[in-house]
Amino acid sequence: MPLFSFVVIAYNVSTYIEACLTSLKKQKGVDYEIIVVNDASTDNTLDVIRACAEGDARFHIIDKQINGGAHLARRDGVLASKGQFVVFVDGDDELSPVFCELMAPYVLAHKTDMLRFGRRVISTRAENDASAAASERMFNVPLPETQENEHILSWIFSDMHQPRLTWSIIDMVFCGDFVRKRFQEMTADRLGRMEDSYEMFMLCAEAQKFGTVTDFQGLHYNFGNGCSGNTLETPEQFIAMQASAKQLDDCIARFAVSTSSRETERCAQWLHEEYVRIVGNDWVVRLNEEDQQDTIGNVAETWGIDVAYQILTDTLCARAKWLVDRNEIPERSDEFYRWLAMLTKLESEHVRDSGLADKREQVHKYEWHFHDEKSRREREEKLRREQAEQERLRRIELEKEAHRRFKKGTLMRRLTDACLPENSIRRDVVSVIIEHRRSRRK
Repeated sequence: MPLFSFVVIAYNVSTYIEACLTSLKKQKGVDYEIIVVNDASTDNTLDVIRACAEGDARFHIIDKQINGGAHLARRDGVLASKGQFVVFVDGDDELSPVFCELMAPYVLAHKTDMLRFGRRVISTRAENDASAAASERMFNVPLPETQENEHILSWIFSDMHQPRLTWSIIDMVFCGDFVRKRFQEMTADRLGRMEDSYEMFMLCAEAQKFGTVTDFQGLHYNFGNGCSGNTLETPEQFIAMQASAKQLDDCIARFAVSTSSRETERCAQWLHEEYVRIVGNDWVVRLNEEDQQDTIGNVAETWGIDVAYQILTDTLCARAKWLVDRNEIPERSDEFYRWLAMLTKLESEHVRDSGLADKREQVHKYEWHFHDEKSRREREEKLRREQAEQERLRRIELEKEAHRRFKKGTLMRRLTDACLPENSIRRDVVSVIIEHRRSRRK
């Protein structure tokens, strides 16, 4: 039995897969196997895999003829594994060259079902540099101590602990027998994006012991390859993502009910709310204006009108708060009014959740605030303009009076112009004093 089974899933990653597999081939110190699942790639990924594996008995290639997605690829790979410990690797990432040498003695000594190690996040595009740095901090959160039984779920699927752990599955070492049993029990249906949230939930719900050693950055994660990063999506990609999230939500809800565990059900409800938040965030960040308009209806069809309404109200309130904090009033072309128009369309539907009705009221309060504040500012601006105009007319009148009193060419006018040149401060001051005295006499 090899100590480690590296399960690599690969779909159209011909650009990256050689570096990934090379990082595994260079491991030293222990026996291990490399199981590569080619998920019916349409580029030359399989050719690169075969070239890397040629003459190396540690490789086992599973060449799928029909693309089944990441979950089924992992499931096929882990069920074919024989290692005492299993590590999942995505085909566009790499492992540290000293992974086996450092991790082998640690996992043998600590005997956990699940052990999280750290990751080094490498930005592959300049626009993702800041996000990559934040991602590295997020993924390298340690546990204060090893967690056991039901406490494991709450560290990932609740807000009880801050900062919480992520549900990533590719920076973990799993006990081989444990992970093979759990994947055998998972759904054999195709899952879309965020499938690792479902896999991690199912694993954590049955794990007895979970530890972290995040100070060792064993995973070299290429941020910007694949679907990571902050790139825009097509409407088709977004529709598929939000439908996948609903499928995962349904799977986890059914599982939670079957356990009769209040802790599991509570964590499942938290994950439901997190899925909705992620769908809403992607709708805002990854779609352009036109595509947002076209896809909000798909969210309503998939999740129900209440969830679509919640996404819009949360988005509107967040935008409104941002504007209020900066004492800004949005123009009619601002996103606030564009999203408000979408919300108005949904308001004709029945909103069952009273909490959403409260959110609707909050949105309209922001709208009224912007309207009243804009009106107030317009009144102040109008008054300022009127006062400025009155001051301008007064000054003109003073000039006219001065011209009448001191006609051009007279000795007095020449003396005045010499002592008090036109447009000088001294002349303005004298004019104001004369006007003041005249008004007092009246």
